[in-house]
Amino acid sequence: MSKTLRSHVALPPRAVADFFRLFAASGSVAFAADRTGLSRSVLYRRKRSDPAFARRWAEAQELGVSKVRDEVFRRAVVGIKRPVFHGGVKIGKVKVYDNRLLWSLLKSHEPETYGPRRPQALGGAPVDLARRLDEADARVARYEAGLREAAKLKSS
Repeated sequence: MSKTLRSHVALPPRAVADFFRLFAASGSVAFAADRTGLSRSVLYRRKRSDPAFARRWAEAQELGVSKVRDEVFRRAVVGIKRPVFHGGVKIGKVKVYDNRLLWSLLKSHEPETYGPRRPQALGGAPVDLARRLDEADARVARYEAGLREAAKLKSS
């Protein structure tokens, strides 16, 4: 059997459709493969050898990563409710924010500010401090202008 024929192992169409649906929902190949009973190695081989399959894979992966990104943002900024127990009895909930995720978001969006620290010369503030403060002021001004514009549109 040639390598080309072996790389196109017959995969049940329903299982493939379920795999892509679960992959898009979770962002996890392992999760989607396990849930559908498909072999990850077979799926990866098919991805390498079948351009149409690879396109579907890329689309599902993009959707999955987007969902994961949304969930990370929600946990970091909106927070999640965790139960509070006292004496083994649930007495309420408290909102918890994930500061590690928040920090990671900042580092990914503004690596020049929140990324790894560069060594600085001894004896004073960083040379670019004034520039960074000016940039921060400009960002705040843009944000506030957007809020005013949104409020103006909402009131009309």
